[in-house]
Amino acid sequence: MTQHLKTAFKYIASIGLTLLFLYFAFRGTDFAGVWQILAGANYWWALSMLPMLIISHMLRAWRWEYLLRPIKRDLKYRNLFSATIVGYMLNNLFSRLGEIARPYAIGKLEGISRSAALGTIIVERIFDMLSFMIVVALIPVVYSGPLTQVFPWLEETGIWISIVTLVTLALFTFLMMRRDIVVRILDFITRHLSPKNAKLVHHITHSFLDGFLFLKEPKNYFMIALLSVLVWVFYIIMQFLPFYAFNMTEKYPLDLGTAMVVQAISSIGFILPTPGGTGSYHYFVIQTLTRLYGVSDDLARSYATVTHAIGFIGTTLLGFYFFFKDKLHLREMRKREMTQEPSTGGSGIET
Repeated sequence: MTQHLKTAFKYIASIGLTLLFLYFAFRGTDFAGVWQILAGANYWWALSMLPMLIISHMLRAWRWEYLLRPIKRDLKYRNLFSATIVGYMLNNLFSRLGEIARPYAIGKLEGISRSAALGTIIVERIFDMLSFMIVVALIPVVYSGPLTQVFPWLEETGIWISIVTLVTLALFTFLMMRRDIVVRILDFITRHLSPKNAKLVHHITHSFLDGFLFLKEPKNYFMIALLSVLVWVFYIIMQFLPFYAFNMTEKYPLDLGTAMVVQAISSIGFILPTPGGTGSYHYFVIQTLTRLYGVSDDLARSYATVTHAIGFIGTTLLGFYFFFKDKLHLREMRKREMTQEPSTGGSGIET
């Protein structure tokens, strides 16, 4: 199967998954009732989630700077934020394309090896998974209802995610520390390649492992952990404020604890390969509000629709601004997807 066919199949599968979740989220919907709820909503409260979302992206860009410091010092925060928001914008439009876009964007703006930048993004995803599991583990503190009965798969899924995440972190940490073993493995793998191609494989692999060099700077651990916590704090506030847009706190026992539960479970929707969590986010939010807190179907669907739309549109518009402002090109991004090296040449590693 050619690369183009693989890409087409991936996007078709992603669209299919999106439509499937949208079907399960909205089947049996009284659209007249939903429209009535949407027409009566206070959208100032709904829009108040947008600054929280932007701040969370700003915090992510700041955390990324700590991960990239061993690769290049004195990075411009503006470029970090641009690459971050462009990545999320493209994830909204094409599932997982943002993971390619961010290394490409920061490579072009700062001359950093895209392989090394990709390594730091893998680290970010590990932090996100660990943060997700911590929040899931804290759910019983704020919710004492039938969580495992409603979501029987949540505990087992959490255990497997934790195992895979920790094993991945341990493996890459070991490989980053023991480059001599990596060299022997690569020499064995590339023994039938031309010297030029073998050298390229070595270079990309070592650049990727450089993304884990932050582990050699323990002084930054606290700030990385603090920023990871703050990202989730703002996510939870972002889920909480729109409750007031629909007067949900007056009708149901919803509070910040509820927002934490909604955020934790709806995060699964963004883990799945759907563009911007479309469909999957709606499904998990609706299931959480209706089955754990007794919120009416139409109200839960209205909340899910509005919160997703504001986050999706806000991030996409801001991402488009930086995409065109920084003269980034989708075709160049996809062309360089396989090499993961910046057009500036070199690894970008400071010595």
